[in-house]
Amino acid sequence: MKTLIKNGTIITVDAQDRVFKKGWILIENDVIAALGEGAPSEDIVADRIVDASGKAVLPGIVNIHTHVSGTLFKALTEDPDNGFYGLAMTMEQYYTEEYAYALSMLGAAECLKSGVTCINDTYHYAKHTAKAVDDLGMRGVIAQQIHEIEMTSIRSGAYTRIEAEGRKRLEENCDLIERYHGKDGRIFCRFGPHAVDTVSLELGKEIVDLANRYQVGFHTHAGQYPIELDHLKAKYGLSPMEYLRETGMLGENLIVAHGILLSDTDLKLLEDSGAVLAHCPEIYGKRGFLPAVEKIYDSNIRMGYGTDWVTMDSWTTMRTAIMAARWKGCRLANPNAHTALRLSTIEPAKALGLADRIGSLEVGKQADLQMLDLQAPHLVPMFDDPIATLVYNANRNDVTDVWVAGEKVVSDGKLVKADEAEVLKEGQKAASAIYHTYLENR
Repeated sequence: MKTLIKNGTIITVDAQDRVFKKGWILIENDVIAALGEGAPSEDIVADRIVDASGKAVLPGIVNIHTHVSGTLFKALTEDPDNGFYGLAMTMEQYYTEEYAYALSMLGAAECLKSGVTCINDTYHYAKHTAKAVDDLGMRGVIAQQIHEIEMTSIRSGAYTRIEAEGRKRLEENCDLIERYHGKDGRIFCRFGPHAVDTVSLELGKEIVDLANRYQVGFHTHAGQYPIELDHLKAKYGLSPMEYLRETGMLGENLIVAHGILLSDTDLKLLEDSGAVLAHCPEIYGKRGFLPAVEKIYDSNIRMGYGTDWVTMDSWTTMRTAIMAARWKGCRLANPNAHTALRLSTIEPAKALGLADRIGSLEVGKQADLQMLDLQAPHLVPMFDDPIATLVYNANRNDVTDVWVAGEKVVSDGKLVKADEAEVLKEGQKAASAIYHTYLENR
């Protein structure tokens, strides 16, 4: 099948950052066969023609850090004191396997309708997240969250270790990899050690051995809270990056989320290792803290933007990242609108080892793209730089259509492969059940 998209503003995010003000893209089966400026050749014959007049076509967003089921905590964690350890970690104990698929569908649908074609996700019961991604027609890099600490004990500093829990979750991660890694060329897997303070050194090293055997990478958290740093120092005499180096995780196959409290020494270790920092500025703004972005942007630290959980709008993430960096004293040139778009598309694709497939609109790559309606007051006028217009003004509601591997998965703002009303109903039902159980046992 051939699909021709014509008359649109084509934003390629290729190495030259080419933009075709009135361009076209030819999709043949699942790949981009050709693209260019102006009118397509009369020799091109397509099965479907999409008139993109008044619209922009971009690569799908690659969201480098998500917990899509964490949509469960929307508006519960942002304002209360100790919303993470005090509420979310306590409420998570009532998040059981029966709710995982419904909440995964809800969060993944939110991402997909925002123009996100690929998520890098780690959470509980990850096989249900992988199924949701598969059912929606998305791409995903999925990891099972592995921890061996009783999460509700952390708020008091107890760090109660339950070795059997870590073993169980490690086995679930292996099962996930064996079932889904490479599925349909859309779903890949990693190991998901939860954080540097919730996985022992011994278990961390075992995870590395297994990752080498399966030839997959890692997705974890580090530098989130003072209690984490205190625990590592007291137990091992190590900082977060030193811990990751000691386990063998610290390297190009590691995605490490947040890094809010990393010291200059840790930032240097991160930079030298080639590991990738998943930067999630919107969630930081809600909690009132931020990494040392003025140092990070001026370094060679590899980075990509993520949304984390609760709110998953990659468009607001981009401009939040820029504003936060400028408040911290970063130069206007870095980050700017073009930087933000690249850190939401091609750079996270590189980080996940998928840049030969996705992240930009180029001949031979998979046809993962999003189309935005430009005919709205907040996107008019548009002058010489449509990238800046979109990054500073667009939102997820402007996304009208999304393709993954040449297949349309969002059409006119609606999910194609799932009943959207059912997704919302089941998601609300699951979230309400968990929340009311939490309230009853509080």
